[in-house]
Amino acid sequence: MESVKEIYRLDDEFESEETARYVKPFMFIKGFAAGRRLPQTQLALSLARRLHEGQRRLDGQPYLTHPLTVCSALISYGIDDDVTLAAALLHDTLEDCADKLPLGGRELVVEYGLDPEVLELVRMLTKQSGLDDQQLSAYFKRIESDPRAALVKLSDRLHNSSTLYTFTYPKMRKYLRETDKFLIPMGSYCKKYYPTYANAFSILKREIESLNQSMGAMLEKLDGGGEKRAL
Repeated sequence: MESVKEIYRLDDEFESEETARYVKPFMFIKGFAAGRRLPQTQLALSLARRLHEGQRRLDGQPYLTHPLTVCSALISYGIDDDVTLAAALLHDTLEDCADKLPLGGRELVVEYGLDPEVLELVRMLTKQSGLDDQQLSAYFKRIESDPRAALVKLSDRLHNSSTLYTFTYPKMRKYLRETDKFLIPMGSYCKKYYPTYANAFSILKREIESLNQSMGAMLEKLDGGGEKRAL
């Protein structure tokens, strides 16, 4: 893997059409982290850019736009905890960048100096595919036990919910159900039991609930009109 110096060297290079798509949120987070003296967030920002390089979302956007959006949203809700924001930037790396992290993420700590607490949160947020309801419940309960992990997960769900149009109909229905069953209750629980972050949890829950209701209503209309499809 590259050295820390090589990772940071890329920070201000935005010459291609792809990098131009995320330069504004990238520089916003970089400036915020520098101004608030958040070294873990600064490091995570550079690492996320390198690890997600070449990856794309289903809508064709560079994958990095997702963790940048998740992190930027948390900042806008008043979150300035260094570990939380760093975890937000790296929350998908163990799941989607395993080929670049052969040690399961330990290299982020031993080679780059990432705080072990950040890696612990990222591991907590990493979800295996194919989980049943019981396993999903255990997964979300673990996240619910740490308000920092819950903030990242709910911000992640909010952004993903805003791009559900890229999903197939069966996947969309599954996602909406999972959100109703686990994520919205998580928002309620965290708002009640983590008063320090009550405002952020309230906003996240409300926005996720609104998106879920809108998409659910759309699917009901499609189903009611005989347009139920298995795409």
